Amino acid sequence: MAIRKKLDIKQLLKKKLSNSKVLQNLAYGSAKKKTDALRKEALGEFNKHVVTKELEKGNTGMGSALLGGRGNFFGFLGFNQGEQPLEIIRDAFENHVKIRNKKGKLKKAGPTSYLWEFDISIPSKTEIYAVTPLSWSSGSWVKGVERGVTNYAKTIFRDSERSRSGIALQSKRNIGFITFRPTPYITPIINNLKKQLK
Repeated sequence: MAIRKKLDIKQLLKKKLSNSKVLQNLAYGSAKKKTDALRKEALGEFNKHVVTKELEKGNTGMGSALLGGRGNFFGFLGFNQGEQPLEIIRDAFENHVKIRNKKGKLKKAGPTSYLWEFDISIPSKTEIYAVTPLSWSSGSWVKGVERGVTNYAKTIFRDSERSRSGIALQSKRNIGFITFRPTPYITPIINNLKKQLK
């Protein structure tokens, strides 16, 4: 008795395409191009953000837009003179938004088209928080920017050798000199990356 087996052309096509180095390379090239564009976009958002711009000034200048037009944001967060807190975040976007596996996986194949899927890594909010501790606290300064910083009402700004930053000090009493409100920063950038990768 003859055994009949249905020949699935689509499955054969899919198997053939998945083993094609030429098509794999074409798909990878397209995915890499998109990944590079998303990385560039994320870095652009990061670089032009008001928090980034103010921290890049270091302890020079007053009149922070984030502090109601007063004070210095670098000093407000208590960074040490010469510290470069932005570099580790910039590195996270530059070197950790990437394709994990060059081969990818063929998800759908048709007579004239195919869909290839690649696993792309991006830094998470939790990972960013973990690598951005304040030198004087176990908390993340990025988290503080996004969710709120305590004791800001006790901050006074003046040049001082006793100051970590060289420009800000903590008073024992409330000064009421500045105001600070939580500011969306890294989280929207990461969420935008996630949205575009779906």
